[in-house]
Amino acid sequence: MSLLALTTAAAALIGPAPAHSVQIDHRGASYAVEYVTHVETSAKAIGMSPGTRPSTRRCIVSAEVSVERRIQPAGGGRAIASRLPGSRSFTQNHPGDCRKGSDDGAKLVAARSDAIEAHVRQLASADHHDTLAAIDAARDFAVN
Repeated sequence: MSLLALTTAAAALIGPAPAHSVQIDHRGASYAVEYVTHVETSAKAIGMSPGTRPSTRRCIVSAEVSVERRIQPAGGGRAIASRLPGSRSFTQNHPGDCRKGSDDGAKLVAARSDAIEAHVRQLASADHHDTLAAIDAARDFAVN
């Protein structure tokens, strides 16, 4: 097994690190709320490359960013996880074909990391009431 495959498998087992986390006290209990960023990248070549003329081939790289909220009770127990509405797309393009195995997606995410962090913080700040509602719903479900 190659080193790249081992690294990818290890990263999948560890899971993504939280991009933003807050502590919420609600109805006498404390909860850790983590917002985890999920990024899916893709690359697509457009245009044509005729043999006798200059090429119009371009590689369009896109990253779709979504955010997952995880609510963990302070005393342990199972976490409540859900994806938040409002994914955001980032794109960039460069001349030529898309190279298999290139790190264009990682470069795009690194270049837009400030905008991605701002998106996560915006969703997290707007999510406070929904988080409290999810905690109440889980509590009501557990009591009944």
